[in-house]
Amino acid sequence: MVKSVAVPKTFTVIIRPAEDVGGYWAKCDMPNGGCVTQGDTLQEIQKNMIEAMELYFEDYPEAEEYFLNFEVHNA
Repeated sequence: MVKSVAVPKTFTVIIRPAEDVGGYWAKCDMPNGGCVTQGDTLQEIQKNMIEAMELYFEDYPEAEEYFLNFEVHNA
């Protein structure tokens, strides 16, 4: 018998400067939509994206484990 094992998924979060207002904005494209957030610092962006992902996955309980890969882009 083959045993089913949950494989963690990795999602890439793209972070860009919010040049017109300062701070940063970030997006993470995912199945059935995705998450977008903003923050004044990179640390705040990471915290806000983790909160957004937790809310996103409340609607998808089958997603047991995931990792976020944060990428900062200058343009």
